[in-house]
Amino acid sequence: VVGHQSAVSLLARGLENESLAHAYLLVGPPQIGKMTIAINLSQGVNCLANLIDRPCGKCNQCLRIAQGLHADVQVVDAQRDAAEYGLKKTIGIKQVEDIHHSATLKPFEGRYRVFIFREASQLSEEAANAFLKLLEEPPDSVLMVLLTSNPDLLPDTIVSRCHQLNLNPLPSDVIYRELQNIPGVSPVGAME
Repeated sequence: VVGHQSAVSLLARGLENESLAHAYLLVGPPQIGKMTIAINLSQGVNCLANLIDRPCGKCNQCLRIAQGLHADVQVVDAQRDAAEYGLKKTIGIKQVEDIHHSATLKPFEGRYRVFIFREASQLSEEAANAFLKLLEEPPDSVLMVLLTSNPDLLPDTIVSRCHQLNLNPLPSDVIYRELQNIPGVSPVGAME
């Protein structure tokens, strides 16, 4: 993850100390790295490596999560799930009920069940109320990661029960420096 050192460091300390919150709200503009951090966190809590080396990115748990194949990591995406649940651009009550049921089950192949809400502000009012119950009484070994570009669209009751991490755009010089580290990218190409 490039940039966002404060958020990444906080999560790394939580992993090392085994003191993660049960729910995180990652806030930032589109394409800022919210999903990347959520996936890394999912890998970290399920990784087979020593605590200090998590996520390793190489063990079976990390690889399956990166490929979107891990049974215990679920991405809730209103756009993608629209066909299955008959909804348009909202996360509905049925999806939250399914998540609540899944959250009560023990993890199948990892240590944690992780639910990543790609755009949490798409929770319908009814779904948000049902989800609140899950946030108030989280089962053991369950981690909720809510992503949003606009936290003002979420009920205050949900925001207050999550540990909020704000991800801000990276300075141009950081982006330029990182682009120069990519093989085949010229300094001129990095500036464009």
